[in-house]
Amino acid sequence: MIRVARGATGFRGPGDDPLPHVDVVLFKTACHAAARSIRATVGEVTPAGVTPNFHTALITGPGVRSAVLCHAVLPVVAFAASPPPAGAPVADFTSPPAWAAAFEPSGLRLLDVAELSMPLARADTSELAEAELEQALYWRPDTVGELMFNWWD
Repeated sequence: MIRVARGATGFRGPGDDPLPHVDVVLFKTACHAAARSIRATVGEVTPAGVTPNFHTALITGPGVRSAVLCHAVLPVVAFAASPPPAGAPVADFTSPPAWAAAFEPSGLRLLDVAELSMPLARADTSELAEAELEQALYWRPDTVGELMFNWWD
């Protein structure tokens, strides 16, 4: 069973402790390190905002085209076949490619597609704050990935 960490939705209640944040510069630096390792390039890095709750980058090179998503609160990255359209759930998560190990020295944990596609009903959400549980009830994500990488406002 996967335990979903506090802050996974990006929300907190008025009396809750502030959430940490993953600096977009750290993410950008890790993207460039990963791209250099395979002689690829990093496209525009889009920082998280109110929505989405994740930073994005596109890494492209010979035989490589991968969207990289970095959670704005939790130090985790996920991979998708393409950048998600604005407002839409990420539907095409992929397993981390071999070159993704270049993210780990930055302290970013790689999320596998099995974790992200796990039905939320089977995940341990006991660490989520009350405000996060309320948001999940409202938005009704089906999977851990939909909960973690969202466009909720």
